[in-house]
Order: sequence, then C-alpha cells, then structure tokens
Amino acid sequence: MPTTEPPNISAPIPDVPTETDEAEVRTLDLVQRLVERAREGGGDAFGDLYRRYHAPLFRLARAHLGEGAEDAVAETFLRAWKGLPGYKDTGAPFLAWLYGIARHVIADEFRRRARFEPRAELPEGLVEWKVDDELALAAAIRELPNEQRQVIELKFLMGATNAQVATALGKSEGAVNAKQWRALGALRKMLEET
Repeated sequence: MPTTEPPNISAPIPDVPTETDEAEVRTLDLVQRLVERAREGGGDAFGDLYRRYHAPLFRLARAHLGEGAEDAVAETFLRAWKGLPGYKDTGAPFLAWLYGIARHVIADEFRRRARFEPRAELPEGLVEWKVDDELALAAAIRELPNEQRQVIELKFLMGATNAQVATALGKSEGAVNAKQWRALGALRKMLEET
C-alpha cells in the first residue's frame, strides 16, 4: 500500500485567484472599457460611469461640504467629462482619477465659502451652534495627516478596497491597512475629546 504524505500545512499558499479577485478584475475591465468608449464620444458609457461613481463621490462631498454636495459632484463629473480626452491609464483605478478631481472641486468650494459678503446689519442676539456628529467627523477627518485622510476618504467615503487604495496611493496593502487603523484610532481620540 503506497504511503501518502500528510499535507504540509505550514507551506505557503500559492497565489490562486479567488472569486473576489476575479470579480474585481472583471469590474476593472468593465470600467476601462467604459472609459475608452466615453473617450471616443460614447455619452452612454459616460452615463454608466456616472451611475457607477455618483454615490461614492457624493459621500465624499457630503462629508466635507454638507450642503452643496450635489453641486460638487456635478462639477466633478463636468470636469471629468472635459478632462477625459487627456486621461491616461496609469494602472490606478479610474476611481482614483475621479477622487483627485473631487478633492480639487471640494478645495475650490472651501475657498469660495471662505470669501465673505459684507452685511449692513449684523443679526441681533446670540447665534446658537448646533453640534452635528457628521460635521464633527468631517472636521476630525480634515485634521488627520494627509495620507491617513486619503485612506479614510478612499476606503470609507468612496468605497474603494484596500487593493484599490494601495494602487491609488502607490503603497502596499499592508501600509494602507496600518494607515487605516492609525487614522481610525486618531479619529476615535479626537471625537472623544469633543
């Protein structure tokens, strides 16, 4: 009777694609095809990109701006449509390109809001500020170091996976995970202090 060796459970697992990996590759292929069709003037393809990415961009804009988030998303897609002929596939997800545009739109909106309009009369009485958890969270996110803030925004507001965030930021998935946990710990600490 032939003897069979028991499996070596300490041997490294070969890189075998999982269903999740394959689904992500199919999604990335679909997005790249949509981008190419949109670059060639396919309005329907750009509409599909809009429907796919509207919700994550809206969450990002809402977290930073509150009111006016829908306008910021519209401006993001308008700039994306205008910039599509110059878009180059760098290997980063298309979502990362949209994220960059959205960050610029949000920054532009902050600059616009920073300007003030002089008033002839000031309102009488005290103005009571209502503390809102969403505003406190948005303020805390803005206080994070840049890379931690980007990880939180891409991961939780845009819905990107660790692999997508790593590609977009040029980091390893382990580094993204470490930055995520540091950021969440810092956010917890900042929010407990308020």
